[in-house]
Amino acid sequence: MSEKFNVVMAIKPGLPEKLLDESMWKRLHEIANIEQHTEITDFSDPAALERMKDADYLWYGWEAPQVTAEALNAMPKLKGIIAAQGVAYKGLTEEARQIAKDRGIFATNVQAANSIPVAEYCLGVALLESKDYTLSQHQYGEKRAYINREVNYADAGTYGKTIGIVTATAQIARDFMQMLKPFDFNVLAWSRHLTDEEAAEYGAKKVDLDTVFRESDIVSIHTPGIPQTAGMIGAHELGLMKDGALLLNSARGIVIDHKALEKELVSGRIRAVLDVTDPEEPLPADSPLWDLPNVVLTPHIAGSMGCDLNRMGASVLTEFEHIAAGEPPVHFEANPLA
Repeated sequence: MSEKFNVVMAIKPGLPEKLLDESMWKRLHEIANIEQHTEITDFSDPAALERMKDADYLWYGWEAPQVTAEALNAMPKLKGIIAAQGVAYKGLTEEARQIAKDRGIFATNVQAANSIPVAEYCLGVALLESKDYTLSQHQYGEKRAYINREVNYADAGTYGKTIGIVTATAQIARDFMQMLKPFDFNVLAWSRHLTDEEAAEYGAKKVDLDTVFRESDIVSIHTPGIPQTAGMIGAHELGLMKDGALLLNSARGIVIDHKALEKELVSGRIRAVLDVTDPEEPLPADSPLWDLPNVVLTPHIAGSMGCDLNRMGASVLTEFEHIAAGEPPVHFEANPLA
């Protein structure tokens, strides 16, 4: 067996124990020198600097301090950054990214692992809300008597319903479309750089954005929340939605014009399941969305949490085991400056 390599952690304190179970820690200790419960929260801390000087790899993750040029310079032996989050390089300053490029420091992420629970959330919502789950729950609870389902929920069901995917090239969108394949949904897909062939590979049809909103029974948003996409979905797009159609947002609240969305939801014309909101999470206590029967709000639960964190941990462990075996990283992330 080759000599063990040295790993330091810059990540939310206590999170590594949730990512790796006891058996995973045992496997990691067999190939790496790593001290548990020693998460770095300040790269300038003397004790952290002492450990960093011999680090071969940095295990990076949620709520970690930003990696600056000074932090990388304090790790002269560093070969790679193994990120327990969707994007590794967002944690590095521009100068640090340049240093990583110049020194050949690679990075990996757990985007593939973290996308699965979000896609599963979307699938669950699509199946339940196609059956008018929330509407029937509210009505049944209010009436507490017989409800003629064939009259009240005449359009309920999945057969032949249309799901529209916004930003279909995102990892979560691709996973979601893959999960939809066994069901009898029609899938429409839009993304700026999506090809007809790519859409067809996932059982979808490439269309323009207006068509997604106009023809879908469920519109699922998978657009990243960046300055260029802020308010991308506005009154025009929402106004195209069918009466009673569902908007599902598990991406970022900033992507949707909140005032336009609130107006449509308060009118009762469309429905929504929102795991993310704007301008903040949670919404203000006096927001009308809390009490609307056509709105479901969840507290950002779509992503990895609970036992799903072990999937992320398994991805991190896989990277370290490949490194120990002299193999290239599995989930390599290209440096934006490359």
